[in-house]
Amino acid sequence: MPEQAVNESTLRLPFDTPQHAEIAYRVLSVDQEPRRNFVRKTLSLEENVLVVQFSADQVKNLRTAISSFFECLLLCQDTIRLFGDAGTQPSANSA
Repeated sequence: MPEQAVNESTLRLPFDTPQHAEIAYRVLSVDQEPRRNFVRKTLSLEENVLVVQFSADQVKNLRTAISSFFECLLLCQDTIRLFGDAGTQPSANSA
């Protein structure tokens, strides 16, 4: 039986700052792909760029995993946009 080819995709997602990239990395690395999905996802950081590598046995599984990842990424970006660096900046009342 011939060995099945692996389908791969790498996404390089730039953020405004390295801090925002790290927030996204921490949030998105929590969600691992289910075993039954036959998709492997690895995340890494390169300064302000989140690098996501996917590999799957079938193209449809790869497509599904990437689509799901983008849904989570959009939610993460919306949250960063809404709250920004609110947790790391001193408030006006603390001065």
